[in-house]
Amino acid sequence: MSNEYDRTLMHAPSSYASPAPAGDPVRAFDRGFGASSDGCSALGQFAMLGAVIGGSAAAGANIRRLQRQEIDALGALADTGRAALATAAASAVAAAAAGAVQRQGLLRLGVLFASGTAVMYGIQRYLERDIEQEVKS
Repeated sequence: MSNEYDRTLMHAPSSYASPAPAGDPVRAFDRGFGASSDGCSALGQFAMLGAVIGGSAAAGANIRRLQRQEIDALGALADTGRAALATAAASAVAAAAAGAVQRQGLLRLGVLFASGTAVMYGIQRYLERDIEQEVKS
C-alpha cells in the first residue's frame, strides 16, 4: 500500500537533501581508504572526531574530579590531553583497519571496535608502565 507520503520519504527532492561535504569521512570510509586520495584526509577526520569525543569525555570526568578536589587543574588538563591524543590514535587506527574490510556490516563494526580497543589498551599499558617506573624511582 503506497501513497504520495511514502514516495516523498523514499525519494526526497534534492532541495531537501543535505549533501555531505566533499571531505566527508563516512563517504571516504565507505569507498575504502586505499581507494581514493581522500584516505589520509578521512583518517585525519576520524582522528579529530575521536579526539573531540575522548577529550570531551575526559574533560567532563575531570571537571567532576576537580570539584571533588581529587586532581589539580594542571593534572586535569594533562589527563584530558592524553585522553584526546589516545582516542585520536585509536580512532585513526580503527578506521584504517575497518577500511580494509569492505562493506561487511557487523564484521566491519567488530574490526573498528577491536582495533580501537587494542590501541587504547596498548596506550594505557604504556602509560601505566611509565607511572610505575616513576613510583619506583
